[in-house]
Amino acid sequence: MRWLLELLRVLLFPRHRPKGMVRPWALSAPVLVLILALPLLRPVRHPDPRQISDDEMALLATTQAWVEHETLSIDATDFKNTRTRVVVVDAGGVARSYAAQPPTMGVLLAISYRVMRYYGLTFARDGPTVAYLLTLLGVTLPAACAAGLIYRMGRLFELPRPKRALLAAVCVIASGLFTYATVLNVHVPAATLILASATCLIHLSIAQRKPITPIWLCCAGFCAALAAVIDPSSIAFAPTLAGVVLVYRWSWLQRIGGLLLFVAGAVGPLALHTTFVWRGSGELYHGMNFTAPPRTYDDADDTDVLDDPDEPGAFWKPIGRALGTAGYLFFGGHGLLSHFPVLAIGVLGVTMIMHRHWPQAAKVLAAGTLAAAVYLMVAYTIHRRPGRAWADWMFAAKWFVVFAPMVLFWSGAWLRKAHRTGSWVVVGVLLAFSLAVGIIGATYPQPRQGYNGYTAYLAVRQLWQGDTQQADSPALPSTRPFPIANPDLPGAADRLAP
Repeated sequence: MRWLLELLRVLLFPRHRPKGMVRPWALSAPVLVLILALPLLRPVRHPDPRQISDDEMALLATTQAWVEHETLSIDATDFKNTRTRVVVVDAGGVARSYAAQPPTMGVLLAISYRVMRYYGLTFARDGPTVAYLLTLLGVTLPAACAAGLIYRMGRLFELPRPKRALLAAVCVIASGLFTYATVLNVHVPAATLILASATCLIHLSIAQRKPITPIWLCCAGFCAALAAVIDPSSIAFAPTLAGVVLVYRWSWLQRIGGLLLFVAGAVGPLALHTTFVWRGSGELYHGMNFTAPPRTYDDADDTDVLDDPDEPGAFWKPIGRALGTAGYLFFGGHGLLSHFPVLAIGVLGVTMIMHRHWPQAAKVLAAGTLAAAVYLMVAYTIHRRPGRAWADWMFAAKWFVVFAPMVLFWSGAWLRKAHRTGSWVVVGVLLAFSLAVGIIGATYPQPRQGYNGYTAYLAVRQLWQGDTQQADSPALPSTRPFPIANPDLPGAADRLAP
């Protein structure tokens, strides 16, 4: 309540407004992100609907269906041909299609689209304009907010304001977050919400004035839960964020009460997600928990992990392929470190945080960030293999955007120390390369056909030549089989592909 009274005092009595209300260093990183991103938004550079990726089409389809038809079924939308969808057959034999992704993000975007439609903007007449505004509101502004949150969290490292602004800009642009801030997706808002939750918890740990603890804890739980229902990968951060509450310097009774407040804040997004899932496919993540998508083109070498269990050496086959995929996701064509090597400095910063003079909450958050990153990389190593469904492999590794900015944030622990000239040169080279790749990738992060090589090189070639199709990519068919949620019900086998 104190902050509300202070805000009213400033607005009603401008003469008593404190000096320094606008802090240029705090705004520098968010403004830089917006200046770089706005000309690169996908509806500006690639307005052709045929160039929209399936994931973006699924989001747009859910948004249009909810506003124009008051349903989550996308059969009557302009984006019904997306391949990111699942078919559900009800007890009466009626088959309906839903976007194969959590519906929460699409429904939140529907709020903005409803306002646009009220003022005369519709997908039918103003498709690129509506898509541009939804992209701006859904991912670009959250990416700019992420820079502001990182600047705020930078107080943990006791850095001067210029270095905090530098850290904020680097964490957004050189981690892949900026790359996907130009196209509609669920990963950027989820990453921003994870940062927001961490900011609330860090504020409780380092605030000089006594904070209003219940509000900050509820806000942290709300942001963490909203991230989880937007992008399921964010669930990996839930134990870490909740664990931070249990290591504050409070009594055990206060810690338990704080954890309950954190959970109370999470109830709203979870209830919202449950409501929309109940009205849709009925699946927890709207089709994302089905098996891997079918191949989009013939790939004779992409066989199953165990073609013949009795074949000699069959035991080592999955292990070898998992190691190969792990190497590919680290250093290959879609590798995290082959595109953003400066993330290694973030890992180094996590090890520096483990020293005893850092707050216990910071140690838990740093270790949990690294643990969540490792868990997600292992999970995708097991479930994703190069050569399968290239149309789902976008610039770098889109699934890792949710944790990359948080990992890079801990490089602030390295930045506050004095280092030799050679160390600065090495870090400068890694940073320059990561920044360049992040900006290049933002020109076309999600082509409809995906990337099947080193994505930074392919993006540069596309930018230079102006082509939207890869010369070495097999042509993708216009349709593919869709997973059916309940194939045993009548009518499931008769579902026709679009």
